[in-house]
Amino acid sequence: MGKTILISSHILSELSQLCTRIGIVELGKMVAQGSVNDIYRQLQVRRVVHVRIENPAADLMERVQRIAGVETVEKQVDRWEIRLHEDQLSVGDLHQALVEEKARLTMFQPEAMDMETAFMKLTEGKTA
Repeated sequence: MGKTILISSHILSELSQLCTRIGIVELGKMVAQGSVNDIYRQLQVRRVVHVRIENPAADLMERVQRIAGVETVEKQVDRWEIRLHEDQLSVGDLHQALVEEKARLTMFQPEAMDMETAFMKLTEGKTA
């Protein structure tokens, strides 16, 4: 449509769902701009996926750790937390890789990335 609407808001979660491009201004200077995913990549915000696997093989965690794009795999009380380099491995590709590794998934839950975290990293926690 070729239209631009300028919105100023402190409700960053809503802006990240509404806008195709975002600019963050701190003390009168533009400190970041682009799509939400571009800003996350710029800040190296990692995507986290929580999985629960029925009767995992003894070496499965090690095999998952070796999947290209997986940063870390941590065992929690009742699930695994897998951190991704999303520019190397998408959430969908992780799911496919786990299926190919014969993991019987009973839960696969990507954690929502949030704009508040990105904002705090960009402004170093300072607010005007």
